[in-house]
Amino acid sequence: LTLHAEAKWESLDFITEEFPPYNYTESGIARGITVDILLEAATIAGLPIERRDIRSLPWARGYQMARRGPGVLLFSMARTDERGPQFKWVGPIMPSRIVLLARRDRQLSVARPADLSAYRIGVIRDDVGHHLLNNLGISDNNLHISASAIQLANLLHNSRIDLWAYDETTAYWFIRNLDMHSADFAPVHVLKESAMYYAFSADTDAVQLTRLQSGLNALKQQPRYQQILDSYK
Repeated sequence: LTLHAEAKWESLDFITEEFPPYNYTESGIARGITVDILLEAATIAGLPIERRDIRSLPWARGYQMARRGPGVLLFSMARTDERGPQFKWVGPIMPSRIVLLARRDRQLSVARPADLSAYRIGVIRDDVGHHLLNNLGISDNNLHISASAIQLANLLHNSRIDLWAYDETTAYWFIRNLDMHSADFAPVHVLKESAMYYAFSADTDAVQLTRLQSGLNALKQQPRYQQILDSYK
């Protein structure tokens, strides 16, 4: 099923990050929920993308490239009020929750943002969790800022940090893949309920974005969409 005659993307740099199960690389090949959905939605839109066209970069670097342009697609990104005007968007791809995760046996509680200053919180630099905490008045001095989710999962496991601000689905993926037990951890506070999107640099051709949005909308009506989500559980 294609909605349009096949065409080519205007020179576009397809950038993702290691953010499983949404997007990651395995033996150098792009995999994940949002990768598979992008490829299928793009095919429906008549704007096919090859897995080999997608490269993985550290988030902060990809984010700066997408903000500057020209011609960058960065995914997957949580859409926030602050980020809204800086990009053009296709989505939502799927819902997501940014949570503060703690070891269950620590029995920590966060009733209001003022409680957060008592805790050492791990964040990925320039990730949405980092921005949300800054917006709540938590300065970088109170945060453990890292480029590695694996490092933060280990620090939380070893009680070197109290809380980990991250996407809930992704945090649990790392915990499972590091042979820790999901049941040992629990979200103690939801920072934001949002959704994952494809974010394009502001110069991107609107016609192509409209076609990809149509392709995504069509895919979400098909059983294949749910099959992709289920295949990463």
